[in-house]
Amino acid sequence: MSNRIKFLIPFCLGFLIFQCGGTKENNTVANPYADDSLWLCRPGLPHNYCLDDLTATEIKPDGSTEAVSFTPAAQTDFDCFYIYPTVDLTGPVGNHTDFSDVSPMLVPLRSQAARFSELCTVYAPLYRQITIFTFRSPKKEEYLEIAYGDVRESFMYYLEHLNQGRPIVLLGHSQGSMMLRMLLQREFDQDPALRSRLIAALLIGGDVLVPPGETVGETFQNLPLCTSETETGCVLAFRSYAEGYPPPEDTFGSNTIPAGTDLACTNPADLSGAQSYLEGAYLPTQVTYADMTLEIVGGFSTPFALYRDFYTASCARNQNGISYLEIGVHPPAGDNRENPVDFTSIIYDPALLGLHLLDYNLTLGDLLRQVRVKSENFPQP
Repeated sequence: MSNRIKFLIPFCLGFLIFQCGGTKENNTVANPYADDSLWLCRPGLPHNYCLDDLTATEIKPDGSTEAVSFTPAAQTDFDCFYIYPTVDLTGPVGNHTDFSDVSPMLVPLRSQAARFSELCTVYAPLYRQITIFTFRSPKKEEYLEIAYGDVRESFMYYLEHLNQGRPIVLLGHSQGSMMLRMLLQREFDQDPALRSRLIAALLIGGDVLVPPGETVGETFQNLPLCTSETETGCVLAFRSYAEGYPPPEDTFGSNTIPAGTDLACTNPADLSGAQSYLEGAYLPTQVTYADMTLEIVGGFSTPFALYRDFYTASCARNQNGISYLEIGVHPPAGDNRENPVDFTSIIYDPALLGLHLLDYNLTLGDLLRQVRVKSENFPQP
């Protein structure tokens, strides 16, 4: 198995807290998320992992390279609340409960959420997510409720003690998007006051459904898909597949799309859905996971390799008319770069997950732009 494949496995099955018992004080139960150890990112932590080095080596069309530094914002006007995807690929059926080693969570955190620290203050809690094998368990829904209970409790603690009335962006991927979808359905969708604080929700690699041709309905009743960069209070959602490798029939990963519904596709490069170059793909170079240091994109000493205006994205439909984000490689004339991602690899098989592992990496430059522009256009109180 190649090093690239070994690295991608932690993400691959991505869609695929501890409700720590509180102590009684004044007849109330203490929220466990008052404990700093239950957060990967938030201000004041001894180690805020969202502020780690994210330097990228940019590969330019002529083949030259340049280091692009990462600088977190000294001050921010809004918050980003992030829930990571499935990282427990070995545990038994049930919920992940051992947090003595958080390195598996840091792999997606650094690839997906940490770079948003240049725009917002990122909050990322730990939670008792379900393990990969639980997705096929008859008790899946029971275990998902435990995971969701942690996510809700962490979010409510954040709202009450940390948010201070600031606007919010929700960030999730795969199981993380599933958790945030539940949070939006149960807490935001029918609450105008809470919706009024939402800049946008990025439910990437999840299962947001809409009636065909519509932007709202099915999954959400009052939270539409984003149709312009300046629109706020809306949802960005997609699943990505390589050009020439569309998802088969009505099955996307482990999810079957119900008849009469469509999978959301909001192209972050162009919200009209038309094909456009992706502003910046941040591909990991090497990571340490499960005591292994794995090289992803060879020849670089920085954590990421950056490809600007190299990949394209457009909303497409498969043979059953289900929408997805199609990622292509169409370098302009004179562009000497080669695609480091082998779309023919089994790890990107469209019958499995397609480019699910790289949903954020390929589109991150555009997702950052969408959040920045939306925050600049967010109504002031």
